[in-house]
Amino acid sequence: MTPTFDDRAEWFDRHYETTRGRVRAALVLERLTAAIATPPAAVLDVGGGSGVIAAPLAAAGYDVTLLDPSPSMLGLARAHADEAGVDVRLIEGGVERIAELAPGPFDAICCHAVLMYLEDPAPHLLAMRRAASDGGTLSLLEKNRLALAIRPGLRGDYAEALRVLDDPVATGNLGIPNRSRSVEEWAVLLGAAGWRVDSWVGIRLFSDLAPDALRDAEYDRLLTLERTSGTREPYRSAARLVHLSATAI
Repeated sequence: MTPTFDDRAEWFDRHYETTRGRVRAALVLERLTAAIATPPAAVLDVGGGSGVIAAPLAAAGYDVTLLDPSPSMLGLARAHADEAGVDVRLIEGGVERIAELAPGPFDAICCHAVLMYLEDPAPHLLAMRRAASDGGTLSLLEKNRLALAIRPGLRGDYAEALRVLDDPVATGNLGIPNRSRSVEEWAVLLGAAGWRVDSWVGIRLFSDLAPDALRDAEYDRLLTLERTSGTREPYRSAARLVHLSATAI
């Protein structure tokens, strides 16, 4: 039986203690805070899970709302917010309920590793656009179609690597099927929903299979490597994830 996000909430939260999870969160937060309006701008974190992005944003002074359908995820998000001594508005509901539960307007919307689990992201991109103020920022993190075969191939799972060369759907470590898309596909989908792509980078190339037992100096070098290579070809196109920044037009 396919696990649910409630089933995997603790695993998902622990992911951010791994090297690849730490790198992902650090780089997304860096780019996000550089792109969005200054605090106390209003931010909606769609499918924000255990609050790994929402809590640091709230600590930086942003007015943060987290929307997620999983009660277990929301419980973890509340615990992280309490631990950080910050206030995050928590709402139980999926991306399909934005208009009902979090209509905005928001100065920035985060949607990280959410739309990959949906067959058709188009209506949800439109709903997020309607919840965003004109000129607002969308931070979109998704799985990179061009790089889907790299991790299983390097792990020695050659059958899976061959399969995903032609099939964009895979389960990954979480165990829940999801769909990868290319930056070009996202640009078309975003444009149709009223978003303009301003920039994108690759995230998790060298860190994707990195060991967790790294000394601080090694981790810092890895983070610098990821930050730098993620803006350059061919490295960014080979990264496990793509992070797009778009503006509401």
